Amino acid sequence: MAKTATKEKEENTTNVKGMFIQRIQLKEGRGIVTYSNDTDAALNAGTFTGKEECTEEFKNLFQNTKDIFGEILPIFRTKLADIRMNAINFDYDKSGFLKKVLFSVVYTFTKQGNVINISTGQIPIYKENMSETTLAISGKDVELLHEVIAKAKAYINGETRTKQMSLIVDNTK
Repeated sequence: MAKTATKEKEENTTNVKGMFIQRIQLKEGRGIVTYSNDTDAALNAGTFTGKEECTEEFKNLFQNTKDIFGEILPIFRTKLADIRMNAINFDYDKSGFLKKVLFSVVYTFTKQGNVINISTGQIPIYKENMSETTLAISGKDVELLHEVIAKAKAYINGETRTKQMSLIVDNTK
């Protein structure tokens, strides 16, 4: 089960204690993660650019967020096979809870490989006091986003594709 950033701040014992992921971008299998140590992105911010590839699980989770993009822009729901998730930006409220998310995707719209970059605006996370007509990210989708955030933190901590691979020689690991 995913935890809020505030809860992680209290419980996390790794070297990314209290880290708030601001942006995740995957390029050629490597991650570029912008983070801060406070809900205010301008304070104690940094960028981690991985030299090694992300785990397959991280890549798949990241790409699965394009389903959320399809929910936000229903016209692309049938074209998800032609969409590649490029980046996700996160915004937190003062108490450390995820408040808004922005998605950037690359859409290949021709067989020749022509692409267009598409970004959503900042989409709020659903709250009980919102009206039914408000465009917001649902609870099940928030869980997926928290899993992506957790994988980004693990990537910063050194969980990479090469460290996840097990070498099997003569049927022994």
